[in-house]
Order: sequence, then C-alpha cells, then structure tokens
Amino acid sequence: MDSSILLNEALSIPEKINHFIINDKNNYADVSKLINEKKIQYIVTVARGTSDCAALYASYMFAKYLGLPTYSMPPSIITLENSQFDFSKALVIIISQSGLSTDLVECENKSKQMGATTILISNNQKSPMVSTSNFFYYINAGEEKSVAATKTFVLSLLIIQKIIFNTLNKNINNHIKKISEKLIKDSNNQWNPKILNKSVDVGFIIGRGVGYAIANEISLKFKELCQEMIEPFSSAEVMHGPKSLIQDSFKVFTMSLKDNSGKIVNQDSKEITKLTNLHYSISFDDKDNKNLFYNSYEFIELDPIIILSKFYPWIVKYSIEKGLDPDKPRYLTKVTKTF
Repeated sequence: MDSSILLNEALSIPEKINHFIINDKNNYADVSKLINEKKIQYIVTVARGTSDCAALYASYMFAKYLGLPTYSMPPSIITLENSQFDFSKALVIIISQSGLSTDLVECENKSKQMGATTILISNNQKSPMVSTSNFFYYINAGEEKSVAATKTFVLSLLIIQKIIFNTLNKNINNHIKKISEKLIKDSNNQWNPKILNKSVDVGFIIGRGVGYAIANEISLKFKELCQEMIEPFSSAEVMHGPKSLIQDSFKVFTMSLKDNSGKIVNQDSKEITKLTNLHYSISFDDKDNKNLFYNSYEFIELDPIIILSKFYPWIVKYSIEKGLDPDKPRYLTKVTKTF
C-alpha cells in the first residue's frame, strides 16, 4: 500500500502546506488593491476537472466574503461558442494544475483580448499562460506525478483564501501554519477505509455552501479512483427530486462544516438518512461519527483543508481495498485534451 505514488502525495499534504506558506512569494497585494479600489466588479473562474471544483469553491468564497458576483464559466462558452463579453471590469481566474490544457490557454488569451485582468493559478511555472496572464500564482506543491490531483487542489484553495483575506486586510499565514502543524501531529490518526461497503457503488455526497464545493471534489475522487457514482448535491436541492433514489444499499455521505451550512445539512439530512442503512457522516462532532471525524479549527474557514487532508489518503486506501490501482485510474491521463 505504501508504494502507491498517489497515497504518498496525499499523505504529504500537511508538509506541503507548511512548505507553501513559508515559501509563498505570490503577489496578493496588487490584486487586493484592484478589488478594494472597485476596479473589479465581478469575477469569472475558468477550469476543468478537479480545478473546476476549486473554481466552484472560489465562486462561493468571493461572493460570500467580498460581495463580488462570481461565475464559474464553462470554457466552451469561449472556445466553442466564441461568445463576446465586456470584461473591462472583470477578474478572470484560470485554475489549472498543469497549466497546459489548450482550452484554458485559449480562454486566458481571449479573456485578455476582451479587457479582463487575468490570474493564473497553476503548479507549472513553464505554462504558456505564465507570460500572458496579468498575475501568476504559483501553487508550489512540487511535482504531482499522479493523475488524480490532491496536494495541488488543497494549495489552490489556500491561494484563493489568501486573495480574499488579504483583500480584507486579514493575514491568515499564522493560521495556515498552525493548521499544517496540527495535521502533521495528527498524521497517524487516519480515517478507516474498511468502514465503507465495497459492494455498493452508488450514492450521494451532501453538503451546502462551501461544503457543497468540497462535496464536488469528493464526488470526483470516488468516480476516478473507486469507480463509484457518488453524486454531489446541496442538501436543499436533493429534496427537490433526487431524494427519490435513496433506499437501503444506497450510500449517503453527509458533510457538516462548523458554520451555518453545517447546521442546515444536519437539519435537512434527518429525514434523508432514515431512508438508507448506509449513512456516513463527515463531521466535526465526534458524537456523530468517530470514523469520519475531523478536528475543527478556530479559524473555521480552514476546515475544508483539514477535511481534504483526511479524505485524500482515505479514498486512496479505499481504492486499494477495492482491488483498484489509484496510480492508474482507468482511461485517464494527467493532462486532458478537450479542445
């Protein structure tokens, strides 16, 4: 099990967080200045795959904390439809671990032509977008050899947080460093993959707010690493129809953050979880489920980082438990060509 490249990358996340925060040289001040001077009126994110889950997270966070309408735009709107926009007041954020996806390169180029200020968030300093974007935020996770992104996703979320809280004149570096130290100390306290029913490959992962964005990433990892159709839903949206699918032998994961969304998830899920014998709770409340428990941090905005640091090694080990090879997910490659 320890020979898995992906598992080793997932287990390295606490150290990578620490390395990132010590060595972060990204320019947050200039972007914060543009936002605070009201030169940015809205934000557009462009990404695919795991990076699109980070974009969804960004959409919620920028709207919640900065009051900026944020839209996660499908690249096809630009690359296939050739739609034209007035981006003169827009901040367009391209998120790409490899920085090589041709459709994203095209989107960055055309967004600038339409007047946008562009940001590239990438782990590749040699991406062609580094020289064309207005700002380049280096993820600095070290080489990510695995097809499935883990450490680069977590550090992408930290960059998004640093943009936001720097704009609010709030330095969160010490909080991030403390999180890293807590996770390193807690590295032997891993979730147990044996609690899951391996014979059932369908279900939901239910969250809300920021938790819904993280639920999308969890869903993606179940699909690409475990070949399970665990669909993400808002706890509100699942009540509008998808609830009809739930029955015994149907997995339902609920994710409760220690914020307003978590309270609502717990409230909405009371009825849902009664409909299945396979309910798994990701929660800060150890009375709820000790197997998928996480220690909430005083700065609760960092709780998704804690959850993902627990989740990634767990899902890799679960993939191995199922007899799959997480280093070679079926049909997938590191850089996906979609344009």
